[in-house]
Amino acid sequence: MYTMLTSESVEAAIAATNSGILLCSKKLCSHCKNMEKVVEKFKAQFPDVMFLKVDSEESPEAMTALGAERVPTVIVIKDGKAVARKPGLMNPRELAAFYSSAK
Repeated sequence: MYTMLTSESVEAAIAATNSGILLCSKKLCSHCKNMEKVVEKFKAQFPDVMFLKVDSEESPEAMTALGAERVPTVIVIKDGKAVARKPGLMNPRELAAFYSSAK
């Protein structure tokens, strides 16, 4: 479901994405696992959105470059740019509203 990114690939992946959700997470974080489930429900509503993921422990430089200080953090990508970021948990409705309102 997700395209995994590294510190080396994150910038090019964002530039190549027209509409996407980038989830910053780490493997053993229970909140991150819950946010992954929310993103999966979101995907059913927005099938044309690209889903990207960065592991904070494997790619700390990417987290710094993205301005993501904690996990989970959701970053909305539109027209090749990160246009909004929000840390913490959201429910599927909040995520859909956050994505739709991001410019």
